[in-house]
Amino acid sequence: LQVFNSQVAVPQDLAGLKVLVTAGGTREAIDDVRFIGNRSSGKQGLAIAKAAKARGAEVTLIAANIDTSSTFDTKIVAVSNTEQLQAALKNEFASTDLLIMAAAVSDARPIATEGKVKKDQYKQLNLEETPDLLAEISKSRAKQFIVGFAAEEGANLLQEGNRKLAAKGLDLIYANNIEDGRIFGSDKTSGYLISKDSTIEIEKMNKETLASKLLDVVVERLNSHNV
Repeated sequence: LQVFNSQVAVPQDLAGLKVLVTAGGTREAIDDVRFIGNRSSGKQGLAIAKAAKARGAEVTLIAANIDTSSTFDTKIVAVSNTEQLQAALKNEFASTDLLIMAAAVSDARPIATEGKVKKDQYKQLNLEETPDLLAEISKSRAKQFIVGFAAEEGANLLQEGNRKLAAKGLDLIYANNIEDGRIFGSDKTSGYLISKDSTIEIEKMNKETLASKLLDVVVERLNSHNV
């Protein structure tokens, strides 16, 4: 056990493991000045990275447009858009034991224009689909354990969580309740932790608490795989 502030004992159950965490939200250029993005604060991914580090893991954080000044002694790979995140994942994944994909990745990007698009030209914005990075990276894995996130409204949480778990080839997914946009920027979260053989309901809790709970489930499943 590692002890912090002489009071809180943290189990070192991730010692010796390389953990790759993505956090934040990608931004896709409209032109040389503007971009489209999402409302992800990166709080959940940062909480997971810090919790994994405290539990003894060697952590690499791929950070999309967020402040990482609070992540001490953690390797940071800063990215802005989906293409850069894709390249960072490909570069880091092979040496990773555990990937936790908490970043909000854009589903589409504008067909970028050089210079600055004039206001009267915004009647139509042409988009193209971005790659499904999680499904893509899972196809290249060896023995890595992969955790994904799904941001869905309450009525679709379980259905979409289970669908994405299977479609993307994941070991575990957190189906994150975004009803009314209440999750973005909040310190609280709720949803379901879903694997192929279990579903754990997460009632409203701090994102730090969810990070610890998620890692508890990961450690339990890793241990069961190694028995």
